[in-house]
Amino acid sequence: MIGYPCAESRHTDAGGCRRVVAVRARLLSLSLALLGSTASAEPGAWIAVRSDDQIEVQRRHVAGSSLDELRGVGVVDATLANVLALLDDPEHRLEWLKDAAANVRIERPSRFDEIFYSRTAAPWPIADRDAVIAAHATFDDVAHEVRIEMRSVTHPAWPPQKGVVRMPLLEGHWLLRPEHDGARTRVEYQVHADPGGRLPEWVANLASRKLPHDTIMGLRKQLRRRRYPVVQAQIERDPAYQAVMAR
Repeated sequence: MIGYPCAESRHTDAGGCRRVVAVRARLLSLSLALLGSTASAEPGAWIAVRSDDQIEVQRRHVAGSSLDELRGVGVVDATLANVLALLDDPEHRLEWLKDAAANVRIERPSRFDEIFYSRTAAPWPIADRDAVIAAHATFDDVAHEVRIEMRSVTHPAWPPQKGVVRMPLLEGHWLLRPEHDGARTRVEYQVHADPGGRLPEWVANLASRKLPHDTIMGLRKQLRRRRYPVVQAQIERDPAYQAVMAR
């Protein structure tokens, strides 16, 4: 997440603030250009943001919020079971989630549900952001896909932390669909968040547009780095998974 030093810190020196102002000016120019190019877009319509590394990133307006919703779509060279096994590995999430400072599983209510704590590192002197997130997986044997819904919640085991800004809102999903006879997986990552604190919303929007691309790229790299044969075999034996894969 992009920092905004002079807004959140009283200790930045004059030279530091001048440099920040210069960065703000460049970001503002880019922001206005982006806004100008989409001013006539229909509210709620998806707008292309970037297309590279075979990943498509889009954004759209959310009613009642000045923060965009972001979506990234790409294909990974791994089976659906391997992707699900990776996403279910909390011990190594810091290896591939960009700017992740902490990711801790709090509880696992069922095989389809997880509650975890997530903290995102920010450059000094900006405060880190965090959230407690509840995730629920749905196996759809009609659409032949797995959907993992995520939403920020409160949890007594992890109250707000001193020196960290608790995000007022984070919601999104993973949408996973097998392709190429199951050898590859189409991955969609969608997120809408309010970073909270004194971070200007237009700066948060600019920063967050990198998130879907970097997340899918990180997933690709992690799939090459780690495999989960035992967990993958367990997933492949699950009737809900078999129903998704059946054609």
